[in-house]
Amino acid sequence: MAIATQDGNTPVIALLRRDWEFLFNQLRSTHAVVGYLHRVAASAPVLGGEPERYYELAAADAEAVPGALDPSWTRRVGQPHSVPLLPAAPAGSDDDEAHTMVRIMLEAWQRVLASLDSLPVGYRTDLGRFFLDALAAVTQAEQGTTAWWMRTFLAGPDWDQLGFAVCSTLTDHTRAAFSAWLQLRHHERGQHSDLAELTSVGVLLTPRTDGYRDWNTTVVAVSGDPALTDEELLTYQHLFNAPNGPSRRRSSRRVIRQKGVATVSPRAGAGGLHPVGGPEAEAVAVQGSTACAA
Repeated sequence: MAIATQDGNTPVIALLRRDWEFLFNQLRSTHAVVGYLHRVAASAPVLGGEPERYYELAAADAEAVPGALDPSWTRRVGQPHSVPLLPAAPAGSDDDEAHTMVRIMLEAWQRVLASLDSLPVGYRTDLGRFFLDALAAVTQAEQGTTAWWMRTFLAGPDWDQLGFAVCSTLTDHTRAAFSAWLQLRHHERGQHSDLAELTSVGVLLTPRTDGYRDWNTTVVAVSGDPALTDEELLTYQHLFNAPNGPSRRRSSRRVIRQKGVATVSPRAGAGGLHPVGGPEAEAVAVQGSTACAA
């Protein structure tokens, strides 16, 4: 049942539970259901008759003239296609296996976002300041040098490990280096826990200069045993765990800075990293309301 617009021009609509379930069974998409509700919010009340209104709109969509396309598709040799926003048949009824594949992909991203959101609120100012300081710093990296800032949040054994990094440039090499760093940090957890039950999620920010946005975001997730070879493990440890020499800790700011250049072999974008320069590392252990440098 549509309700008059309240202060702030927020439309409100009331549904019976069976109508709500009909919409989700028909569309199988939260975005599509919310879009439908916005579409019908200003129409006449039909409490209990949502299927009838839905099918009327679905029929109208099927006969509608396709809207304007993004002109860039012609430069990409694309083929235009048009489908009704509201399908007459339930979504996925034409190929449930294919539809389930898309749902699995979406749920995987939901899992990653939920993992990142698990970082306690009390640490978010620290993380945000780390990102701001790191982005400002890496843009000043010396020519021919790749600058890294890294931060790892460790919680209890039943929590996901979260890794965050900022790098001065985004290339296949730096993507592989970031993946290698996260795999190493994930592998190290297996010394005290069963890796089969563990997940680590990493986020890499790299500054942009084209004015489109301020940075690129790369996300990597590792679950289970990454199965590092002995050679890969030694290489990653040498790159990221150098105990002395060029490695210097900036404990007062509790951040990671790692400067150097890495060359990468093509094994799944991970293996064969050879450091030039000195890495620096830090982890933050998250235990309830406390944090300590590790």
